[in-house]
Amino acid sequence: MRGRSHPDHPLAIASFVLLGTIGVLSFIVQPALVQGFVTQLHLTETQAVDLAGIEMSAVALMTVILAFVGNRFDWRMLTIGCLLVAGAGNFASALTAGGSGFGAARFLAGLGEGGVISLSFCFVGLTRRTDRNLAYYLVVLLAYGALGIWQAPMLFDTIGLKGIFLIFTVVTLLSIACAPFLPRSSDDRHQHQHEGHSALGPPVLLMISALTGVLVYNLAQGIAWANLFLIGIAAGLREQNVADALFISQVVAVGGALAAIVLAERIGRMHVFTVGILGGVLCIGMLIGTPGATTFLIAVCGFNFLWNMVQPFILGAVNEMDGKGLMMRAAIAVQMIGLGGGPIISGRLIGGGDFTGVEWVCIGCFVLSFVLLVLPLRRRHITAVHPHAAFADAN
Repeated sequence: MRGRSHPDHPLAIASFVLLGTIGVLSFIVQPALVQGFVTQLHLTETQAVDLAGIEMSAVALMTVILAFVGNRFDWRMLTIGCLLVAGAGNFASALTAGGSGFGAARFLAGLGEGGVISLSFCFVGLTRRTDRNLAYYLVVLLAYGALGIWQAPMLFDTIGLKGIFLIFTVVTLLSIACAPFLPRSSDDRHQHQHEGHSALGPPVLLMISALTGVLVYNLAQGIAWANLFLIGIAAGLREQNVADALFISQVVAVGGALAAIVLAERIGRMHVFTVGILGGVLCIGMLIGTPGATTFLIAVCGFNFLWNMVQPFILGAVNEMDGKGLMMRAAIAVQMIGLGGGPIISGRLIGGGDFTGVEWVCIGCFVLSFVLLVLPLRRRHITAVHPHAAFADAN
C-alpha cells in the first residue's frame, strides 16, 4: 500500500468519515434546527422549513458544480477551501441569527458544506469496499445526530442558536487538519475493477434511470426529514417527547448502518432495496393523521433504520456503474438536489398545520424511486452474467 493519503489507508478512511460528518453538521440535526428556528427566532413553520431549503439548495448547487469541474483542481486544496467557506457561513449565521442576513449566511454555509460532502463521498468512492466504508461513515454520523437532536432543547435553552453555530464554526475549521491524509485526485484510486463491470459501460438510459431514482429517493428523504419534528408537534406531542423519539430513532439508525456493514457483499442489493425503500413507505404512512407517542416513535425509528441501511447500497450500486467515480459525483449532486428540494416542496404543501399532503407526496416519491432504481439494478445483474447479450438488448 502506498502512503497515508492512499484511499485505503486507515488514516485516509478515518479522514473521509470525519469530513463526511462535518459536511452534514446541520443537516443531520435539521429537524431540531427547524424547530429551533420556530421557537428561538419566532418564524412560521413555512419560513423555518424554507430556511432549511435555502441551505440545502446551496449544498446541492455546490455538488453540481463539483460534479462538472471537481477534477480540474487539487482535491486537497479544494477541501480546505470548502471548509473555510463553511466555517465563514456558520460564523456569519451566529452573528445574524434572526436578522435579515441569516438566510444568506446559511446559503454560504451550505456552499461550503456541499463541497465537503461531495469530496468526502468521492474519497470513499475510491476505496476498495465502498458499501462498507459508507456504512462506517453513517455510524459516526448517526451517533453525532442522535446526541445532537436529543440535546437540542437543552442547547437552545443554554447557548441558543448562536452558540450552536459558533460550535459548528470551530469544529469545521479544526477539521482542516485532515488535509494531509486526502488524495489529490481520482488518479490516487486503488487500481482494481469492480465485480461485474463491463468494459463497454452501462447504457445511458440505465444511468439516467439510476440517477433519477437517487434524486426522487432523496426528495422523499428531504421532505420527511425536514418535517418530522413539526409532524410530531402537530400531532399534539410535547416538544421534548418528539426530541426523545428522534434521538432514539438516531440510535436505532446506527443499527441500520451497522446492518449495512454486516450485509455488504453478503446479500443481494435487490432485497435491501425492497425492504429499505418500501419499508419507508409503511413508516411514513404510520404518521398520517394524528399518531400517538408510541406510533410516532415506531414510525421514526423504522424510517431512520431503513434509510441508513439502504443508503450505502444505493450509492455503492451507482458508483459501480462506471468504476471511475464519475457516477458517484453525479449521484451525490442529485442526492443533494433532492435533499434540498424536499424541504422547499414540503413548505408549499403545509396547510394550516396539516401535514397530510406532505406525507402522501413523500410516499409517492418513495414508490417512484423504487421503480427507477430497481430497473437498472436488475439489468446490471443480467449484464454481470451475460454482458454482451444484456448490452445488445439494452440498445
